[in-house]
Amino acid sequence: MGGEVDNAMWRILSRQIAGIEEPRQLDDNEFAALLGRLEAFVEECGRVPERTAKEPDEARLGLWIEAQRRADHGGVLCPERRVRLEGLLGPRWFSRS
Repeated sequence: MGGEVDNAMWRILSRQIAGIEEPRQLDDNEFAALLGRLEAFVEECGRVPERTAKEPDEARLGLWIEAQRRADHGGVLCPERRVRLEGLLGPRWFSRS
């Protein structure tokens, strides 16, 4: 280890030093609604939404997935939500769009 800080801890410490709060986690109803939209997108398109998409709804979903990844890597995504995302996206949960 030798005093090394992993990327997740570095982000947490950087936010604390800069006084930036962690992004707000959605309540269960908001999360379920977005998960439903994500599921519909994946079923219709057969892929994970891209955060850089020109279509605004797809881009929002892609940004939301990225926010969930950051929350997971930062240790603030609850395990139940992680399981639900993995259940829907499988290995694609970890791929960056």
